[in-house]
Order: sequence, then C-alpha cells, then structure tokens
Amino acid sequence: MFVIKFISALVTAAPVLLLLASGSLPSSAQADQTAPPLERESEAFTPPADSDSGDGIISTSTGTFFTPPRDSRRLSGPVTPGGSRGGCLSAADTAFAAFGPKDAELILGQTVSSHPEFVWYLPESETPYTVLFRILEPNDANRPIPIFETELGYTPGFVKYQLPQTEKALSPGVNYRWQVIIECNPAHPSRALLQELTFEVVPTTPTLTQVLSTATTDTERALAYGRAGIWYNAIAQVAQATTVTDQQTRSGLLSDLAENITAPNTEELQQNILTIVEATTPTP
Repeated sequence: MFVIKFISALVTAAPVLLLLASGSLPSSAQADQTAPPLERESEAFTPPADSDSGDGIISTSTGTFFTPPRDSRRLSGPVTPGGSRGGCLSAADTAFAAFGPKDAELILGQTVSSHPEFVWYLPESETPYTVLFRILEPNDANRPIPIFETELGYTPGFVKYQLPQTEKALSPGVNYRWQVIIECNPAHPSRALLQELTFEVVPTTPTLTQVLSTATTDTERALAYGRAGIWYNAIAQVAQATTVTDQQTRSGLLSDLAENITAPNTEELQQNILTIVEATTPTP
C-alpha cells in the first residue's frame, strides 16, 4: 500500500491553518517553505524533481505541491467560529472539511478566477443533510455579509463547486469569505456544522501564465498553481481526480497544507486532514 511520508517537525514561521475547530453555527452569520522555482529553462513543462508527470506515483513530500503566498494581505473583520466534527456527523470516520489556507491575521487563500471553484469533503452519512454554500464580502462597516447563497444536496467525498458564471464577478483586493454549512436540524440552527475560510482574487503573473501555457494535464496545472501559492485553482484541478497521478497530486496538496499548521491547539485540525488524505490516497 502506498505510504505517505509526513514531516513531523513543523516549521515555526507564521502559522497557516486550513480547517476550523469544533463549534456551532452562530446567529450571525507562513510557514516559509522553499518550493522549486517556477522558472524553467525550456518551454516543456518541468514537474518537481521528486514527482512523476506520467502515470506513476508522485512523492508527497511537503512543499512540493503547495507553497503559501508571500504577498498576503491583512485579514479584517470578525472571525466566525465553526465546527467539523460532532453533532449529526459524530460517528463518521473522517471529518467534514473545507479546504483552504486560514490564518488568524493574513488572507492566505488566493485564486486568479473571478468565479472561483471551492472544494470540501463530506464524510459518509446515512442521512442526506442539506448543505448550504455562501460567499460573503465586507460591508461599509467591515462586517461580512452574504452576497451569494445556494442549497446543495449531501454528497459524500470530495465536493467541488464553482460560483456560477451568471453571478457578478468577484473583484481583486476584497476580503471575501466562503462558508459550507451542514444543517443537522433546520429547526435548530445552533446545531449546524459550519466552516468558513477567507480568500481573495489576485492577478496572474507572467511566470505563472508561461508555466500554464505548457501544462497539458490536470496534475501539471495543479502543480503550477500550487507552487505559485494559488490554492483554489490548484486544488480545483484535481479535486475529483480519477487517475492515480491526479489523486496523488490531490493528496500532496492537502498534505502540504496540513504540514503548514503550526498554531497552538491545532493538532486535531492537522489530524483531520491527514486522516482524509490517508483514506483517499489510492494504492499503487
């Protein structure tokens, strides 16, 4: 069986979080790791030295797949608490998880898309709970308010959802938030499970554009985005992967995020993501 090697000694630079600790729905709604450089000597796509761009197994050593951006802006506005375990999903083997960087002070989740794609994971459940997806932006008082909301069915496993093209395009430089809410009991909103992450739209760079121009597979595109710190575009490429290579790349992206969790009292958050990786990484 394929074994993922995780680095146990976490770096101690600025903390990076990706999930939210246990809690209930409120009434209102870097680690500086050095990744291989994006520049290449030829126009052909060059994967990291310890990866395989074909059908083989890709090494999931930390830093190869995702490097948090170094040009992050300051986070503003109140933080919404949330939960990933407990309640209606307390018996699940894996946790409900929204995938994306989170930090107490910085916006580390970036996308180059005006209609981004978001990825989360739902554990197996005998009950088809209602799932709500929201995008929020700050109002004049700098408080996040919903600008988009939709109701989705409960689909176990990796879920990918894109802001519809019919909606207004998101703007660069705005402190957006996205939420996934599992309505355990609509009659009791306080029992719902919620996860919230911040993100921003950023312009693409000439270097990233050059790399993407020679990328021909989902894994190559995911590596290009991930190594440039563009998390949401990276994970979207392989979120619902069907090939071994793409599934290994997905595991590598998630493992790199988990290895960047360095804040106090986040051991459970790290273990949640690593458990999902272990459960969803294919046998070679």
